Amino acid sequence: MQLVAGLAAVVISCHLCFSQAEVQVRVLDYRTARPVQHHTVGLLLPDSAGEIRTDSVTLSAKTDGHGIAVFLLTKPLPPSLWVLPEHSLADWSCTQTQQFSTPEVLQRGLVGAFENHPFCKNHTTISPVMHPGEVLVYLRRLSGWAAFRRFLHEMFNG
Repeated sequence: MQLVAGLAAVVISCHLCFSQAEVQVRVLDYRTARPVQHHTVGLLLPDSAGEIRTDSVTLSAKTDGHGIAVFLLTKPLPPSLWVLPEHSLADWSCTQTQQFSTPEVLQRGLVGAFENHPFCKNHTTISPVMHPGEVLVYLRRLSGWAAFRRFLHEMFNG
């Protein structure tokens, strides 16, 4: 009886392994290219046609000591992914808002393009080594004064 229960557990876990895909989001400091640790990151999943809707699923995970947040996606996989690196007004994404092709992410990994914004000037020029299943984004942690200025801007300019 224990053998049957053990075999059933293996079969179920193997089925779950093949019905999921792992996507990692690596968050690096825009200037130093050091990992941003213990930071909450979002992953927006469009529908099967690649459209973002009001009921689109948004997952969130925290980065580990290496700046990596891990997401397990169930199949069928969406055709694209959107990474949401900003968690609060004290964070500024130095990666352009862009959609990442899910097959390309899983096959070779992708790097987000740098945002052309004054907060992101003097960014790193280090070329990261990419891994299959990984999306790399850059983030700037704002000082208290810069976060306050951003708050005012968001309040009065939308």
